[in-house]
Amino acid sequence: MRVDSNKNTSNPTILVVDDDDLVRAMVAHVLERQGYRVLGAADGASALTLYVEEKPDLVVLDIAMPHMSGMEVAARLREMQREEGHRVPIIVLTAYARSFFGAGGTSVNVDSYLTKPVLPEKLLASVHQFLGDDASQEA
Repeated sequence: MRVDSNKNTSNPTILVVDDDDLVRAMVAHVLERQGYRVLGAADGASALTLYVEEKPDLVVLDIAMPHMSGMEVAARLREMQREEGHRVPIIVLTAYARSFFGAGGTSVNVDSYLTKPVLPEKLLASVHQFLGDDASQEA
């Protein structure tokens, strides 16, 4: 599934990957209200395709997904990024943070993680950490 309601390409683009339609829609809503262009994918394969086609500025990624885990997606994204010579921030959004990252650590393939359910303020703070406030100032 693709969510792309803001065609203004001057705003940063964020790829949101989650197999839960409600979570994906909520995250997209929060980000779009701040002026970000949001793309959505329900699985890892779609996420990789959208990444190649759209070159997002940031990825918000669920871990527990069918067929291809978020960690596998993150590893493939990092491999592509090494070949391209740049790094796109990856924020993991998961209900299982401690299982995957231990007590406060992060994986080498992700830049940050947030635990579900996430408050909109925490999501935006994490996104702004990597992208700044440019989109919200333009909206």
